Amino acid sequence: MNIDMNTKIPLFARVLTLLLLRSDAKVITRSSSYDDKPTAIVIPPSEYFEGNDGQWSTFNLRVGTPEQDVRVTVSTASPESFVVLSEYGCSTSTLETVPLNCAVSRGNLFNPNESSSWHEVGLFGINEDGVGLEANLGYSLRAEFGTENLGLGLTGPSLENQTVAGIAAAKPFYLGLFGLNNQPANFTSLGNFSSPSFLTTLKDHDVIPSLSWSYTAGAQYRLKQVYGQLILSGYDKSKFIENLASFTMAGDVTRDLVVVLQSVSYSDPYLWLPEDVCGAFEEAFGITLDSTTGLYLVNETHHSTLLNSDAEVTFRLSDVRSGGEAVKIVLPYDAFDLTANYPLVENKNYYFPLKRATNATQYTLGRTFLQEAYLTTDYERGTFNVSACSWAAGAEENIVMIPPKDSCSLINGCSSGSRNKSLSGGEIAGIVIGVVLATIIVVAVIVYVIRRERKKRSYAAQDPAPDMAVITGPVHNHHSSRRVGKYYSPDTVGTSTDAGYSEGNRENRGESNNSNSGEQELDGQDTQIERITAPNRDESHIHQLQEEAKLPNGEFVPIYYELGGRELTRAGSGLVSRVKRQEGEDHLDSPFVSTLGSVAWQGEGEEASSDLVSPTTPIRHSSQHIEA
Repeated sequence: MNIDMNTKIPLFARVLTLLLLRSDAKVITRSSSYDDKPTAIVIPPSEYFEGNDGQWSTFNLRVGTPEQDVRVTVSTASPESFVVLSEYGCSTSTLETVPLNCAVSRGNLFNPNESSSWHEVGLFGINEDGVGLEANLGYSLRAEFGTENLGLGLTGPSLENQTVAGIAAAKPFYLGLFGLNNQPANFTSLGNFSSPSFLTTLKDHDVIPSLSWSYTAGAQYRLKQVYGQLILSGYDKSKFIENLASFTMAGDVTRDLVVVLQSVSYSDPYLWLPEDVCGAFEEAFGITLDSTTGLYLVNETHHSTLLNSDAEVTFRLSDVRSGGEAVKIVLPYDAFDLTANYPLVENKNYYFPLKRATNATQYTLGRTFLQEAYLTTDYERGTFNVSACSWAAGAEENIVMIPPKDSCSLINGCSSGSRNKSLSGGEIAGIVIGVVLATIIVVAVIVYVIRRERKKRSYAAQDPAPDMAVITGPVHNHHSSRRVGKYYSPDTVGTSTDAGYSEGNRENRGESNNSNSGEQELDGQDTQIERITAPNRDESHIHQLQEEAKLPNGEFVPIYYELGGRELTRAGSGLVSRVKRQEGEDHLDSPFVSTLGSVAWQGEGEEASSDLVSPTTPIRHSSQHIEA
């Protein structure tokens, strides 16, 4: 059975709107896991299921000085917290019959007279003229308001001067409440002063990074009892099934968490729904409204039948009346199987948590719905998300922080309030590491290119290497009766197995052809070679004694000397001398001793001989050392 609703329904009714009490709040203690950096805070549950309108997972509050521990449920609508007063909460002025375990059943009682930090403000109603906490549902309650030290959880953050309301009546709230709304509590009789909410104060003192929270009510019937979860400025990815639907908050701060209930398919704690929808539930589940209690009571026999039916109710939620992204939340009948206790009823009884709404302002999906739904709210971006709970046994907690709105662009643009598009800590770390590595690689490449260019410029600035090509010329100091030996180019001298002294040179070793001067004339042009031993014993110089030969046109003819070897060309000179080898020459000894690449003309300890003279002597440049 489908029922088209197209009705906007607040998940919880909103805010106590009184007017303005100044509260100079400050942090007393922080979460035990808190460091100097604002981060998400997980509030552990009390591990109790309690209440007179069903079994709900509660949370601890530490109230006053010294601290008094109480257990409360969570209100997404209230900006302040409610505690049950010890003086009236379990008295005959409130209850006709006071149960033996009254204090425990109401989550423990608070005594302001035993707290040195309690500052009474006055007695006020929680709503007035249809405005305030649950005013749309017709609730009415007077409470004693004051400012007090308030801590969340057994070890969570604690703040001074928080607005706390002490209640006595058992209806509409049997247990106390912790308010999650970020609106300030206002008191009309005190002038223009305000008391900021607990959430806002945490943000203002940099305890949490953003005005946001996540909450699910827990389900006693799931697995081995699943407690509720409350996270400030974050959410737990392991707790829900992701979807693409995102909701925009309504303009009315008393009813801002509003969704479009597009359809309900058959299959507060209450579901406040239109009369025709309630009629469909009555027919489907065979339930009737009890006029005395105003509850849909279920007797024992029918209760067993419904449990065995495996019935389910599916809620389809969207941000628009038709089309658009939507999310389905499926509630098994177990979610509706609640038990009412005194003083809600005289005797314990099963009931179905359904209420007839008299108008559209009362349409509300209450705590029953949040047993199967995970709600994340972001006040800074004005959005919230609703997802189906995940019931994977043993799932590891995966907390993701919700960053402040002004830092979103630093992460991923953070599409406003979309929980599903924000980055986890691991993803951010991966991005940062990737950027760092990329930067290092780019810097390394730049350094390499710069060094290579500098090296090129350094090479270009040096003098070119000497031309090693040798032009041929006449060969002297070789006996005419001997055959011409093979020749060597400078790059082969010293490497051939025939290098060294020629046979003629070995025979005439130690002899001199010019005993008077000790100098050798090479070519009849008064060119002589003079042995000059430099300090490094490695220097020889050629001196032109007279004049060089001239061509008919008057130009000087450079004197070149021929080293034996392969055919060579002098680069850039335009002069080429070719030496043709004759057959059988390769086996002959060299007719001279080359000094290219060597330190001395002969071996160490031997005296210089005029017979052992190379036709050319390399000129060594002091600025360069050239190896043959």
